[in-house]
Amino acid sequence: MRARKKRGSMGIDRGLSFRMMLLEYGPIPPSGGPIRERFLDHHGRESLRDSSDAYAEVLSLLGDRADLMPTLPFPLTEKDDLARRRIQRQKRAEWMDYANRLDRSTIEAIEPHIKRAVSAAVAALNYLEDHPLREDAHRAIHRAAFVKRGLFGCPIVLRDDEFWTDCPINLSHLRMGVSVGVVSDFECSICGCLVEDCDHQMGRVYPKTARRDADDECTLCAAVNCEHSVGEMYMSEARANARDVRLGEASLVARPRYPQARIVEMTKDVSMAGDDELVRHAAKHMSLNCDADLGPCDGFNDMREWDLSNSRPSDR
Repeated sequence: MRARKKRGSMGIDRGLSFRMMLLEYGPIPPSGGPIRERFLDHHGRESLRDSSDAYAEVLSLLGDRADLMPTLPFPLTEKDDLARRRIQRQKRAEWMDYANRLDRSTIEAIEPHIKRAVSAAVAALNYLEDHPLREDAHRAIHRAAFVKRGLFGCPIVLRDDEFWTDCPINLSHLRMGVSVGVVSDFECSICGCLVEDCDHQMGRVYPKTARRDADDECTLCAAVNCEHSVGEMYMSEARANARDVRLGEASLVARPRYPQARIVEMTKDVSMAGDDELVRHAAKHMSLNCDADLGPCDGFNDMREWDLSNSRPSDR
């Protein structure tokens, strides 16, 4: 699903586009009350453990070299823009030096685990955003995203003449979701089978070869012009894609009934730099990166403070 939002009280740009998960496959979460609280607590703790286990696997693969890894600065929140950028520049240099000392086989072995650590930490925050463990989930996102950016980047990509980002720091700190009435079957984004019939675990990362469908759209990102080369293998997160959809009214909300009904990608305003051919070339080849993962954030943007009276998601 693609959504657009006009400028609100938190400074969201007019014309900004989102790609959002409508709902997650599985049991329907209770709408409220103590049963919902237990549901969120259970799945939030489970996601935190999953992220911690995946991160521990990364450290195990690094062995003695884990002690030499750049460190994430604390506290996690820094309101001064210049201070954040200074830390980001310093950590970017540290990671370049560190990554150059790792062999390719180790880096390739780490990739699925650190991406799983990020994904599970983001899921944990979605469950635990009003829970005493919220800061544990917040810290888990920063810890995992820091390593992911250091070793694999956080690409800003050019698709169909728009710059897109899936930065886990920027997206997870934008506390909004979507509420929608949907009747649908769900198919696995990796194999195309119905979710209940396939062996892939939603939220985990798997290799997938980029192809083109009958409409010449990429099977990884659904764009016509994108950074993915046909026939090349990419690590992709398994998602439950809706098919045969009967869609009701959708709206942006602060607390979606389905905790994972959140933004998965959004466009990024790069201002005049978007017309620079060097910038566009870098974005097309996944070498233009966001640095938000490399340092502290400036806090959460809570949707409950926004004015969304004139905003509605729309299908593309």
